[in-house]
Amino acid sequence: MTEAAPPTSSGREAEAGGLRADARSLARLTGLGYFPLAFVGRLPFAMMIVGVLTLVVAARGSVAEAGVVAAAAGIGTAICGPLSGALADRIGQRRVICLGGAASILAAVSLLLVAASAPLGVVALVAAALGGTTPQVAPFSRSRLVGLSGAAATEARRARSLSLVMSYESAADEASFVLGPVLVGLLTAAVAPWAPLVLSMLLTVAVVLPFALHPTAASAADSADAEAGRSAVPFRRSFPGEVRVLIVGALLVGAVFGALLTAVTAFMAERDHADYAGVVYGAMSLGAIVIALGTALIPRGFDLRTRWLAFGTVALAACAGLLLVGSAPALAAVLALAGVGVGATLVGIFSLGALAAPAGRSTTVLTTLQSALVVGQALASAAGGALAGGLGATAGFVLAAALAGAVLVVGAVDRALYGRLSARA
Repeated sequence: MTEAAPPTSSGREAEAGGLRADARSLARLTGLGYFPLAFVGRLPFAMMIVGVLTLVVAARGSVAEAGVVAAAAGIGTAICGPLSGALADRIGQRRVICLGGAASILAAVSLLLVAASAPLGVVALVAAALGGTTPQVAPFSRSRLVGLSGAAATEARRARSLSLVMSYESAADEASFVLGPVLVGLLTAAVAPWAPLVLSMLLTVAVVLPFALHPTAASAADSADAEAGRSAVPFRRSFPGEVRVLIVGALLVGAVFGALLTAVTAFMAERDHADYAGVVYGAMSLGAIVIALGTALIPRGFDLRTRWLAFGTVALAACAGLLLVGSAPALAAVLALAGVGVGATLVGIFSLGALAAPAGRSTTVLTTLQSALVVGQALASAAGGALAGGLGATAGFVLAAALAGAVLVVGAVDRALYGRLSARA
């Protein structure tokens, strides 16, 4: 069989024109008001782990105890995230998000009341409840837009629309992951450590609940999944081997983010510029946002599993290169390159997850992938903080490089086991 010819400039222009048409079509289906809701609605979840950590440090004066409580919030996310996705696939997103939002407000109020004086175990349990109930708008939005993209008339348009959806969603995730911790820091400094949780509660009422009630909840993924729900696989079969490999990949990508965050903080603290750590780390997110938006323009022939290996290699090389930098500008430049590698890899993992989800279980799978990403970030932040605190920033960068290597290994395993599905992807 002869190899397909590379796309010509006119072919690339036609592909770009098709993407613009698909974007306009998607915007008509959702309404322009959907996208501000879906982005701002991510912030309570993006602020949650850092907000819990900041509150408990201020209330109890112990970083170690705050780490335990933040880890409990991450465990709550890991346990309840997949369950909320499965429930949404069964009864629809609206009820799940509304119930979760109400429960998260109750949990946040409880945490504010017990953080300073209750036994550590009680505070950790309340934090776990907060982590488990805070609505994860990102995977719900992905599921809705994937459902809408599947309504395209031709296979080529469906593939372009899916790529566009995953590019936008990954870029929105990256931006929210940056903005959430920044808001926590600004509110803590300008108001008080309780202010971030109060803002999260206000956003849940003002933004997350309207997102739950938005027409796309009924007109897109929910209607598609309700149709498939008659033959939806049981929950215990929601995670076939392909999906389990993707979950490990998402966990490791989150761990790379977490390890780099703590290593960058240590690097800047060693140079007496800890206050600028977030700004420098933002270079990585900038790289990830740019490549996430650009992946929709990558030719379809460059399939998702090949992208995972190619961009995973970029991430590994950049993380290894961090061991050689000696200044903040150089660090920011290499972090931007790392963001390109990790960001494109993340788009590929979520795209493969949308394709691999069993019948009627798209929200279950996407919510689980999102939970794995956050849990990996939280665990690696804790481990990287301890490592960098004891051995310095270099040790933190070594951990990040090792984790990036693990992402590449998992990508190779995924390709070896499921590469026959690349044509579909």
